[in-house]
Amino acid sequence: MGQNKEQLKKLLDFIDQLAKDKDNAWFVKELGKRYGINNMKPSISADLNTRIEEIYEYCVERVIREQATQFYKDFPITDLTSQLIEDYCRMERYRRQNNFGDFCLAVFQQVENITNWFCQRQKFIDLYVSKRDEDSVFKDKEGNPISTIRELIINTKEKEQFEKRKSLQLKDLYFNEKVRAVLYFVFFEEKTTKYTYESKYSELNELYQCRNLNHRGGKRSEYQEDIISNILPHQYLYYLKFTGLLVGYVERISVFMARKETTGTIVNVLPSAVFIKLDGGEDLTIEKGKAFYKAKLFGKNDRISIELNRITNEIITLNKIESKTN
Repeated sequence: MGQNKEQLKKLLDFIDQLAKDKDNAWFVKELGKRYGINNMKPSISADLNTRIEEIYEYCVERVIREQATQFYKDFPITDLTSQLIEDYCRMERYRRQNNFGDFCLAVFQQVENITNWFCQRQKFIDLYVSKRDEDSVFKDKEGNPISTIRELIINTKEKEQFEKRKSLQLKDLYFNEKVRAVLYFVFFEEKTTKYTYESKYSELNELYQCRNLNHRGGKRSEYQEDIISNILPHQYLYYLKFTGLLVGYVERISVFMARKETTGTIVNVLPSAVFIKLDGGEDLTIEKGKAFYKAKLFGKNDRISIELNRITNEIITLNKIESKTN
């Protein structure tokens, strides 16, 4: 009785997996005896092994692409998705080949693409320009500001270097300066500690320094050499660390991008629900959760600002808009 072709393919894959285990050498020999593989000419046997390897690699690549597609499926910056998926596939391919240098480059290119996207958006550029001379949220032990946002982003102790770079447009900054801006305004949303901020930047900087391990360019600085020499003996750990770094970066960017702000007017406040008419014309009803208990404190016709999750429409923040008085 003929078997389903797909089932037979799966059987071949399973046999291939068994054959790769050294403990199953007897099984491979037995297959050879039963089906005459041992009697094949060497060239035919080699061609068969090559073909099996090609099929195996094809299957693995297909699985990796499925994983990459699922990983970026809900990523909100859709014009980057195609390239990000390609870089993800390269990342996993180099990991399997134990090619640490190209692996780091493929991870970095995903982070770089996302970071540059923000630094090319006018809204983000305007935010940076409008706030860069304000004090950062980081304070010393006495509660005094540590630095301005501009000083935090440029991040150099050399006064001459700072003076040279402080007036540059966001698009003209070095990558490590751009990523500090994205960390501050997007990743942490101006709500973190100096230690946490610098720790995350340090991880990204490690990736940044490792991105060109296979590049035969100029001589590395002592600073770069120190970072790389500490990483290379432990690169088997950094395969995991840099993958986790990418996952965390994509997740936090996705959360930030999923938020939308709107305004509306309280239409009615009942014991069981609060009804709001959004300025876009939609109706919003709040019936449970922290947002409900906060909304009950408002009165009819009060103007409110609302921050929503674009995907779930869940309320993140809810505040009353105070009327301006002359």
